[in-house]
Amino acid sequence: MEAVDVRGLLALLLVDGSLLPYRAPGGGYIQLTITAGVAESAYLDEKINEFRQFIPTKAKITPYKTQPRSNGKTTTVLRFRVSNSKLRPIYNLLYPSGERQITQTTLDLLGAQAAAWCWAEGARINEDGSSSLNRVGGSHSEAQLMANWLQMLTSAYCQIENDQIKPKLIFSIEDTAKIQKALIDYAPKTRLHLFTGEQWDASSIHSARTELLLGERKADTERQGENAGL
Repeated sequence: MEAVDVRGLLALLLVDGSLLPYRAPGGGYIQLTITAGVAESAYLDEKINEFRQFIPTKAKITPYKTQPRSNGKTTTVLRFRVSNSKLRPIYNLLYPSGERQITQTTLDLLGAQAAAWCWAEGARINEDGSSSLNRVGGSHSEAQLMANWLQMLTSAYCQIENDQIKPKLIFSIEDTAKIQKALIDYAPKTRLHLFTGEQWDASSIHSARTELLLGERKADTERQGENAGL
């Protein structure tokens, strides 16, 4: 895999997606899984289209239902899963010791494109224009690396909040505007509102493709029920 492909995939997967190694007689492979809620279908489509720029694949986004909760209710989740040996260098960088970890080595390979995907994935814009950024690692040291990296790329300063299970970055109104301005040219189209400051009800945005998938899934289930009654 070319260096540009490695950087492109790292930018996309730095804070999202699960990578698992599998051994096989032919040498083994890495399985990538990315999930999203139905309300995020358009964003997931955009993300997978980006992935296919680096690794062409016929793998599709498929809906599935989670295991029933205590109240008997289930949730429909969208999942993209693909296995490919070309994902090995990505796994090695994102899982340096077998556990997912943000490292300086990885961040040194990445720039504004990766920062824009990170912002699109975890930014929460407050009504007053300030913001927070989730998914910045599982420890204070990882969050500090992310904070330093973002400051280098955008000049935006932030504080690290450790009150939650995982840390998050807190940006003032001024620094939120800095990071938005610096990254807007790289913003995913389906999350552009996070870079413009506009209020947008993302739950109202669905891709026609995903709606079709959900319809096909429902039709398949109904046909199975009819056949079972024969």
